[in-house]
Parts: sequence; C-alpha cells; structure tokens
Amino acid sequence: MSFTRKLTCPLLAGGAVLCLLCQTANAEVTVLEKNTFSNALLAPLSLQVGGSIRPEFIWNNGNEPGYYKNGHDGGTRFRFTADYALSDRTSIVGYYEWGVDIAHVLGWDSHYDHEGDRDYQRQLYAGIKDYVYGTLTFGHQYGVYYDTIGVKSDVWDNDGHASANWIGIDGDYDGGERPKNTVKYTNTFGDLTLYADYLLPQDETDAGENLRYRRNHGGGIGFDYQLQKDLVFSAAWNQTRATIKGPDNDKRTYNQQYSGTALTWQPGNWYMVGTATYYNNYVPSKKQQSTRRYFAGDGYGLESFVGYTFPIDKPFLESIQPYVAADTLRLKGDENYHANHVYLGMYTTIGHGFSFWLERTLASSSDNEQDTTWLSIYYDF
Repeated sequence: MSFTRKLTCPLLAGGAVLCLLCQTANAEVTVLEKNTFSNALLAPLSLQVGGSIRPEFIWNNGNEPGYYKNGHDGGTRFRFTADYALSDRTSIVGYYEWGVDIAHVLGWDSHYDHEGDRDYQRQLYAGIKDYVYGTLTFGHQYGVYYDTIGVKSDVWDNDGHASANWIGIDGDYDGGERPKNTVKYTNTFGDLTLYADYLLPQDETDAGENLRYRRNHGGGIGFDYQLQKDLVFSAAWNQTRATIKGPDNDKRTYNQQYSGTALTWQPGNWYMVGTATYYNNYVPSKKQQSTRRYFAGDGYGLESFVGYTFPIDKPFLESIQPYVAADTLRLKGDENYHANHVYLGMYTTIGHGFSFWLERTLASSSDNEQDTTWLSIYYDF
C-alpha cells in the first residue's frame, strides 16, 4: 500500500481557472496506486482519502447560541475518491464526502446545536471520465451554478449570503450547491469549459411553517471562458420546477429560476472576483409564508472579494492573506428586504496541514442582523 499526497483544488475542476490562491485546496492521501496489484482486474484501481477538521468560534454582538462562543464544529468532512482506468484516457470514477459534527458525536453538550445532525452526506456520486469526451456523473454532487459562479466567491469564512448556494430552500434540493439525484456533464474545449446538469425528481423536504418542498425536476447550463491567462469570465442559468405543499394538502407549483455571472482575476499574488446573481421564485419570502406565497418574486445578489497573499515560507508560517469582501442581497417588490455585509479578514497558512481564518463581519440589514467575529481553524489532510 502506497501513501502519497496530492493537492487538488475545486477551482481547477474544469481546467479553466487558475488557482494561485487556493484556500480550498485539498491535500489527498493516495492509499492505493494503480498497478499495485499484479491481478489484471485490480491493477487499474486507485484510491485516495482526505479530510478537513474544522473547530470554529463565533462571537455575536447580539443574542447567540452558547455553542457559538464555546467552540463548535465548523464543517468537518472526510473524502474518499476512487478511479478505475478502463484505458489510457477513460476511467470510472467515484466520490464520497461525509460531513461529521465531532462535538455532537462526542456528546460535548455546550458545543453543538442539539437540533443539528451528527453526521450527513455531503456528496456521493459516480460516473465516467474521458479526456476527449468529457465527464458524466450521477448522484449527490456540486451543480452547474456552484461550479461556475458559487465556487469563485466561496473563498472567505462567513460567506454565501448573496449567492444561490444556500439562500434558497436547501442547496441539496433546489440545485444551488450540491443537488441530490443529479446527472452532470463537463467538458473542456481549449479556453472554454462547458457544464450541464439535469435534476431528477427528489423526495420532499421540510420547508418550515408546516410546509413541504418537493423538487419535480430541473436543470442548468453554464461555462467558464479564459479570457486571458489570469482572467476568467463565467456564466450559468438554472431552472427548477418545484411544488410547495401545505398541511391540508393544498399545493402550488413554482418555476424557480436563477442565473449568474462571475469575473475572476488573479494577477500575481492577487485574487479578485465579482459575482452577480438574479433570482425569481428562489429565495423564500421574508414575510408570512404559505403555499400561495412562499417565495419572494424577484431579487438579486452581489458578491466581491479582494485578497493578496504574502508568501512567508518560514517554519510554522507559510503565508498570510489579508482580504476585504462584501455582498448584498435585495428582494424587490413588497418584500422590501435587504442585507449588506462587509468582511475584513486574514487567512494564514501555518504548514503541516494547519491554517486559520480570523474575520469580522459588519452587517446592515432590514432585519437588524448583528455584527460577528469568526475564528476558524483548519487541519487538512
């Protein structure tokens, strides 16, 4: 059995985006290399494992759950990857990502949300990858919007308040981040990477207010286009047809739409990105919800980030990246809802798999959201 480390980065998944700033890079451990076995049936198989353990602290200027400041799990996950080569250019691939709330598993009462899950499936998919014809996968996986737009600004700690990732019903269901039961195709043609997915029907999930959400079907299409070596333009369009059911079996079907663009610039040690997303019947209403009026009609979200990485290359201090980010979410019509955030932070890589974020969120919203300070520690392996 062979143990080797491999760095992978979600921003490189389509081959179109440079990853000089790769805070989301994963250090994978290869536990089984191809041709390890003399058996011809097993020789094409390779296996990798990895993970990220993430203790986190949040200090809120207003009321907050006790586990925020006591310390809690900020998103620990474990990854398992398999690749079985059918030929020099074609492989069968599989991936499983398991999320674990370590404090919940260990029963540390004041360090977790007692209504949250102990563990949960983040991703589970399989498919076929061909260097000429592209990659086709099926299962629980990142969708077109996240691959093209969401991942570009998913680069600071307390992010995702204006992109489609998790501001809808649930990113696992409405397609905003990791939709379940999805077929996805990706291929790269020179400077252009194309993405397409189809969301199959999905079982109901809780939508609050004694309501249930059911995805009937959906789909999306998007692309990354490398304008220059360090400049990428991205766009995506998604539509989901879903039904909201009430306790008396009353129901209404909605056409949910969201579309976005992103411009990512990485000159030298800089990382700069701006995204814009339009929503229609996607964000749940901030007023009294019912089957007849569950979603806010129209709205938009903007996100931006500017950061510069200073390489230090010293023992126990590899690099420091100060950054500033901002976002805004606005729901139009009679919703009259807005939320604006400015983020001031620093991301520091220590080495040996350790890094940490220290970040201040300054909030201004129509529902009087409080300012917060975040400290997150990562151990990636």
